[in-house]
Amino acid sequence: MWLRRLSWGLLALGFALPGVVLAAISANQAKVTFSCSGPGGLRIEGTGNELQAADKGDALAITVPMAKITTGIGIRDTHMHGKYLESQKYPTAELVVPRSGLKFPADGSSVDASAPGTMTIHGKSKPVTFHYKATRKGKAYEVHGDVKVDMRDYGIETPTYLGITVKPPVDIAVSFQLIES
Repeated sequence: MWLRRLSWGLLALGFALPGVVLAAISANQAKVTFSCSGPGGLRIEGTGNELQAADKGDALAITVPMAKITTGIGIRDTHMHGKYLESQKYPTAELVVPRSGLKFPADGSSVDASAPGTMTIHGKSKPVTFHYKATRKGKAYEVHGDVKVDMRDYGIETPTYLGITVKPPVDIAVSFQLIES
């Protein structure tokens, strides 16, 4: 449930450079997090450290394997992946970002901006706007982004367990490093 949103957010934080071919995401730099809330101060957080970038020429696609997102509580993860995210049926979440919508920093500089993209989660695609900060250090781009999504927009049932219902908005944040080839 909240993991679905996290994966969406991670995808929404995609980053691309005009005229630059991106080779890979640095595995030790990748992190996806999500958080959602419920009654009485309930806060649920999940994390993952796997995402992939694909250079599609005029766009960058960021893909997150849903089954790799965890909350640290086994039964919650089982419900999240089995009932809400349906991770076996919908194994990935993807954000596709047109390069034309992004701002790109020069070497040694940073950019702080928002950009449009298309998020696909649970088999449904929706336009999203996400915030990102990118810093360039030589051929490496450190990217941090965030987005808020509503799980209902993607056909995901609002999670309920033992009479406690999670609120539908989910905050998603991602951090990763892109390396140009």
